[in-house]
Amino acid sequence: MIRESELIAQFTCLEHQVLLTWIEEGVLVPHRDEQGYLFDRVDESRVALACDLHYRMGLDHASLPVILSLIDQLHDVRHHLRVLKRAVAEQPDTVRAEITQRLVVSRVQSSD
Repeated sequence: MIRESELIAQFTCLEHQVLLTWIEEGVLVPHRDEQGYLFDRVDESRVALACDLHYRMGLDHASLPVILSLIDQLHDVRHHLRVLKRAVAEQPDTVRAEITQRLVVSRVQSSD
């Protein structure tokens, strides 16, 4: 874990007040102790993404929570799909074949 000063030194474009705004808005949810905020690797990755979106791509502060929330939802969906894929792979061949057939039929129906 790293402190605010280390995080800001790592992301030179990041302004201290912007970091505090992101925390207040829930874009970041760092740990906190009596000395201040502590950021883990997930927080660092989120700051990197937020910096890219805001400073390099010009996304305004108001849009950032919405965009990051959508990205979070996509990560959750990917996780659930991986779990589902493992569960399907553990099924007997007949069950896997039936699931595959239903997916094919579903794709055909949704393209009509």
